[in-house]
Amino acid sequence: MDLTALFISFLFSALFAGMIYVRLTYKSRKLPPGPPRWPIFGNLLQLGHLPHRDLASLCHKYGPLVYLRLGNVDAITTNDPQIIREILVQQDEVFASRPRTLAAVHLAYGCNDVALAPHGPKWKRMRRICMEHLLTTKRLESFATQRANEAQHLVRDVWSRAQSGKAMNLREVLGGFSMNNVTRMLLGKQYFGSGSAGPEEAMEFMHITHELFWLLGVIYLGDYLPIWRWVDPYGCEKKMRQVEKRVDDFHMKIIEEHRRKKNIGGKEDEEEMDFVDVLLSLPGEDGKERMDDVEIKALIQDMIAAATDTSAVTNEWAMTEVIKHPRVLRKIQEELDLVVGPTRMVSESDLPHLNYLRCVVRETFRMHPAGPFLIPHESLRATTINGCHIPAKTRVFINTHGLGRNTKIWDEVEEFRPERHWPGDGSRVEISHGADFKILPFSAGKRKCPGAPLGVTLVLMALARLFHCFDWAPPEGLRPEDIDTHEVYGMTMPKAHPLMAIATPRLAHHLYF
Repeated sequence: MDLTALFISFLFSALFAGMIYVRLTYKSRKLPPGPPRWPIFGNLLQLGHLPHRDLASLCHKYGPLVYLRLGNVDAITTNDPQIIREILVQQDEVFASRPRTLAAVHLAYGCNDVALAPHGPKWKRMRRICMEHLLTTKRLESFATQRANEAQHLVRDVWSRAQSGKAMNLREVLGGFSMNNVTRMLLGKQYFGSGSAGPEEAMEFMHITHELFWLLGVIYLGDYLPIWRWVDPYGCEKKMRQVEKRVDDFHMKIIEEHRRKKNIGGKEDEEEMDFVDVLLSLPGEDGKERMDDVEIKALIQDMIAAATDTSAVTNEWAMTEVIKHPRVLRKIQEELDLVVGPTRMVSESDLPHLNYLRCVVRETFRMHPAGPFLIPHESLRATTINGCHIPAKTRVFINTHGLGRNTKIWDEVEEFRPERHWPGDGSRVEISHGADFKILPFSAGKRKCPGAPLGVTLVLMALARLFHCFDWAPPEGLRPEDIDTHEVYGMTMPKAHPLMAIATPRLAHHLYF
């Protein structure tokens, strides 16, 4: 028998064995309903370039909880509020872990961070550091002046671009605002604008961040079919290793800069310390005098990833939908003129009183969640949901994009209508959490994003300043209703093309400086 015949014989034997395994194994357990599966590949071939839409279609066809076999991995997906509540709250102990993906291993320091670490003592310690030393109310309030400075810098930037009368790239504008806020808190320096670290370093920082998000979000076949790693035809894992090296060099440079400053005098006042200063001052595990560099770099990575791309993507989508719907822009500006007035700038103390703008943000999270899936969970042991068996080590894809377009809980799902979130009792519109689980921008339970309050503040402040200070219109020759709203899949879900828009100042000239 020649090699070709031997290979074909082996392939058919493997396919036949896989079919027998699927029939014998899964008939003995009542798994959730789902689409037919191919041997070996399972349902992998049914996922296209927008997997969040593919999985939402499966939920529409098979029910609120769908089982998938992705290569050699069990998986479930849902866009139903009650099942999401059961997974994230009622069975939080079972589903509090994360899968150990190749991207997380390469790009999150061996899963030693907070966001991507499996459930266990290491994760608990890292989360405690975040909650007790970095994201406390007192420390976030200590950066209020810096956030106000960055909000004013945003206004000046847009005003200067508006003088040409031409459309500006709002992705660049909003990305710079998010990154400056995060880097000032985290690293103690601005990366974009006057007084910044310099354009070369700023572009390196932004490029690395975008590459990280792309690689962390990609559905890499090597995670589901180990044999794929032998081939890696697109060089994905090679790319992960390259980015891993660049990211580590960048983070090490940050740590060394802070150590040098500390050795020559440093910051004595705790309120002046940035996040890296704080991390360098904390004790390590097992009685060590200081935290390990790997732990510090993993937390730097989390802070950058959690607060830059997500808020910038949300702001771009909100701006897109508001410019596309001039009626909504007029209502936002009416509220701002009433609450703030035309003689001063919006401050953080105004944000709780801007209920219609808060509705706009909620509606943006419904239609365009920053991440189409929450970061995947993984079951620590076998359990039951909806009367169905869920095996241990099952990967869980909570489809927040599908949740916002679930026709069983929302009407006119493709219409941007902030009024649907207006509270009947006149109470403040909540954004970062919701008891009804109808939107879920920051997850829930043990793995809820610890930086949710900061994220909401950055989103609201950018939008409030931009809508208060400027009128907005699409580029010349384009009608508002023709603005493109196609998305690109990734760990975050940006527009396929950057938003271009024309700004016209609407306040007194001196307020912009």
